[in-house]
Amino acid sequence: MNYRYGFIILALGAGLISAPALAQTTTPVSAEATAAPAPAGSFVSQAFVDPYTAKGVPLGGFRLFPTMEAVGNYDDNVFLSALDPKSDFFARETPQLMLHSDWSRHEFDIYGAGSFYQYSAFPGQDHVDWNAGADGRLDIYQGLALSGNGSYAEEHLANSSPDQPITVKSPTAFTIAQSGATLAYNPYHFGFNFGGQFNRYIYEPSKLIGGGTSDNSDRNQDLYTAFAKASYEVSPGYAVFAEANGNLNQYDERVDRSGLDRDNEGYNADLGVDMLVTNLIRGQAFAGYLDQHFKGAFRPQTGLNFGANVDWYATSLWTFHLVASRTLTGTTLSQASTEDDKQVQVSADYRLTSYITVNGSATYLDAGFDGSPRNDQYLTGRILLTYHLNPWFSVNLSDTFQTRNSTVNGQNFNDDTAMLGLKFQE
Repeated sequence: MNYRYGFIILALGAGLISAPALAQTTTPVSAEATAAPAPAGSFVSQAFVDPYTAKGVPLGGFRLFPTMEAVGNYDDNVFLSALDPKSDFFARETPQLMLHSDWSRHEFDIYGAGSFYQYSAFPGQDHVDWNAGADGRLDIYQGLALSGNGSYAEEHLANSSPDQPITVKSPTAFTIAQSGATLAYNPYHFGFNFGGQFNRYIYEPSKLIGGGTSDNSDRNQDLYTAFAKASYEVSPGYAVFAEANGNLNQYDERVDRSGLDRDNEGYNADLGVDMLVTNLIRGQAFAGYLDQHFKGAFRPQTGLNFGANVDWYATSLWTFHLVASRTLTGTTLSQASTEDDKQVQVSADYRLTSYITVNGSATYLDAGFDGSPRNDQYLTGRILLTYHLNPWFSVNLSDTFQTRNSTVNGQNFNDDTAMLGLKFQE
């Protein structure tokens, strides 16, 4: 038997044997979406304590959290083509390990994970994503703490990325090295946070159809960011804050493949609120101003900055979520300075029984390319059903539909991916 089919049959068979009567659904991007925990003391948390939360394996002053997931997927448009969609089965195995400190003060975590993709008909799409890192917090004294993190990851451009040329044979690999630190001081009703982060991006050459490679060294870059945040608790459950962020983006090469200098720098200043309303609504929302300037012949990018992340624990069975953001990212499109992503997602979690949960989400993304006539609009819908066999094993079934409408001819697509998988946790 072809080993690619073996992975798929193993994942599908385990799920079907364990739950023969279930019709479930999930997202292939994230095979299991779990609801955020209810605020301590709310009627939601009092009414139901999730018995399926991973407990971890005690190891002295630490706990080890191992996770393994094996899933089978069917994608009806692997290359996200507008004219000639190609379908395929593919398998994904995702092992993860996290070592978490179990201390009364301070905190330290080490983690690592990998995702292994194998395609049946299109083995050129096979790839491995992985990451490893550590983070920690030093409690200096009451109200004062220093946090730090560092990680390294290898990822691949998605076929939906406008920066992934149609002539490539397989997804383009890139690595991210990251480090950061934050100093937090929270005296009584006040809070002050200062920090910074460094990201290093390196892009591997793209393998082309018919042989050869395309150099991507003009995309290698260093990103420096710094921030300061001040907050004040105006009343129990409400805190207002002001935050400023600065960034500096420097590319290794003076000009890119189109002869453009893409070095840039900018800032954003925001005002917002952190809230915990009667233990039922919690989250953050902010709005402000952003300003990004470029060394090359690009006009500045300015305007409204915004973000939100709100959870509503409506009942002991229902939880609703709202996420909104605006993000500027680099691009290789010759006329565009940045990809300007404005995104809104709404989702809901429903506990059908004590061992079955259903998650549904809808996401709208408007991707503009400043300086270019191109504009892409994405609409994504996902439905996920999780059946907990016991505290260690769960079966996940999902379906994800995505559509893109673009102002560029030939860039529209529709894609549907179904997934069935088995997950182990300890």
